[in-house]
Formats: sequence, C-alpha cells, structure tokens
Amino acid sequence: MIQNIFILWASGSVWRELISQIVKHDGPENNINPSKIVWLANSKHFIFDPLWIDTKLLEKISETREKALQELHLMGSEISKMKDLLGSVKKDHMNGDVVFADVTAGKDELLEFHNDVLNKSKNFLVTANKNPISLYSIDDYKKLNREYGRYDTNTTVMWWAGILYFVKERVSIHDRIRKIEWVFSGTLWYILSELEKQEKTFSQIVKDAKEWWYTEPNPMDDLNGLDVARKLVILAREAGYSVDINDVEVTPLIDEKYSKYEGADFLKAIQDEDVAFSSKVKSSEKKWEVLRYVWEMIVENEKVTLRVSLKSVPKNSDLWTLSWTSNLALVETDILWNPLPHVIKSRWAGLAVTAGAVRVWIARMLQTWLPKI
Repeated sequence: MIQNIFILWASGSVWRELISQIVKHDGPENNINPSKIVWLANSKHFIFDPLWIDTKLLEKISETREKALQELHLMGSEISKMKDLLGSVKKDHMNGDVVFADVTAGKDELLEFHNDVLNKSKNFLVTANKNPISLYSIDDYKKLNREYGRYDTNTTVMWWAGILYFVKERVSIHDRIRKIEWVFSGTLWYILSELEKQEKTFSQIVKDAKEWWYTEPNPMDDLNGLDVARKLVILAREAGYSVDINDVEVTPLIDEKYSKYEGADFLKAIQDEDVAFSSKVKSSEKKWEVLRYVWEMIVENEKVTLRVSLKSVPKNSDLWTLSWTSNLALVETDILWNPLPHVIKSRWAGLAVTAGAVRVWIARMLQTWLPKI
C-alpha cells in the first residue's frame, strides 16, 4: 500500500531532513510500503503533484532553506488560507488516504488546521509541533486526541526513548504518575555541560550551539524555558492531569529582557551573563555539585506542581551522570517508587532522529502495514 504524504514546513530544518529521508529510504524501489510526497506547503505557497513531486525538485528543496523558498515560490501556487490545503485533498479524491506531517512551529493557525484535518476529513496527522497540544486548553487537547490512531504526537517529547509510551502504559493500568524529574532539553544540557568545563564563556557556548543547530533558530526559545514547559504540559496531560501552560512555574535560564534582541545583537547582549554563569559554576563545584536545568512534575494529595528551574545537584545523583546532549528522566509511580524509580536515559534527538520518528508514525498509520522480513 502506498501512503500519500502532505508535508507542512517552516523555517526550521526538520522538514528538509524529512524530505531527504523519504526520498532516500521510502521510495517504491526501497520500501514495501512506499511514501509519496505529493504536497509541500508553507503559509504562502504549495507544490502539488498527485503522482509524486519530482525527485530532483525534492532534492533541491532539501538542500537549504533558501533553495526551498526559491523553488516553492517559482514552482508553487499561492495559498490564501491553510484550510485550502485540506480542500485540495478532497478535491483530488484523496480524502482518507493522506498523512499530514506537521514539522512547523505554528500556533493558532496550526491548531485550527489540526482540528480541521481530524474533525472535517478522514485523513491522518503526525506532528512534531508541540504548540497545538500544549499551549491551548485541555478541551482542545482532548478534542485533538479523541480518535485513537489518527493523530500522533509521540515525536513531540523524547520519542526515541519512549517517555510518552511509558506514561501512557502506566495510566492504562491505573498506576498513577507521582513524580517526574528530568533533564530533557539537549540544548540546555549541552550549554550547562560546556560551562562545567570552564573553558568557554556562556555567550560563546550559546553561539556555538546556535551555529551547530543545537538550538532553535532563536536561542531564546530554548533559554526562556518555554520549550521545556510545553513538553512538561504534554507529559502531565498524558499522565491524566488537567493542566495548562500557565500552571508551569518557569524560571528562565536568562532574563526575559533578552527577548527583544535577535541574531548577532542577541549573542552580544548575553555577554552580560558571562560573569554570573562563571560564578554559579564555581560555586556549585565547591559544593561538589553541578548545574542542571530540571523539569519537575510532583503530585501530592492530588495537587499537581509543575516547575522548571536551574538547580545545583549533587555529583552522585542520577542527574549528574548525563554526558554531552543526553536526556534523562526519573519517574515515580504508585508501583515504581523511591529509592528505585524508573530511569529513562537517551541521547539528544537532532534532525535525523526527529525526522526518523515522524517517518515511523507515518508507517504505523498505513491501513495495511507489511514490514519487510
């Protein structure tokens, strides 16, 4: 069976990696269940070919953001509103045969689009976009997830280590999640682990992380703690708790005043934090501790506390044993409790891992999936 793929994309790089992987691995000559890229769309233009968008064109688009924008503008048609994309699926008699892959960071317009796909069509949607399921009400969250198998969000939070799987499994057997303590952001872990070496300043480390694509295009999106908070909301909701983004107590890694800067101006402005971070590292070292940006979900007497903050943790703790851009979670439940909580540890995602996760769920949504033997 062949699956038609409609890829939504923005200014990031996951979509280009996704296109590259599908072209390389999921063509009819490679995969028993090939995926066909028939649409590519951003907020302004789209390219459509009901048979398959030309492979050479896809290869060009996957090279750089600039190439992609140029080709989409030259070869594509204009979009007046996102719901037109869903209309084109119905018009070409593909309703029910398409998996939409949202690898954007869109907000309001993407929530509306996700709802339209799930409630006004028979199609499927795989998303790495955390916003629609974390920034809006619990009712919106439930509405998107009400039909099992058509909407997958596993890629939004540490998919490669199976954290959402684990949480859902515990909930399914009424083993309540009591506490989760973790370091999930590869970006922030990289910054703090480099600081620990005391070889570079904070601003230089952030600059390196941005150049190596360890951060969001705007590093402040990582440093303000919002990305972490969105993941925390998703996990808490999957654990069965009715929480909203405003319920998360977020202490940003750096002050919100830096949000007004962009690009080179941002990297220059945060040099003011170099001395303060150097002092924090030295202070932790004296106490035989290290700095970690920790997320916590704590349930006591049915009250849920969600907290994100910079902490100094002992070097003999599980949170100290991380290395490079690793992720680690300590989970306590009614059955799995201290002093032996469940430990989930994995590498940082990166573009290839995230794009691969999206492809896994596209394959799982095939109505007839025949894996190779």
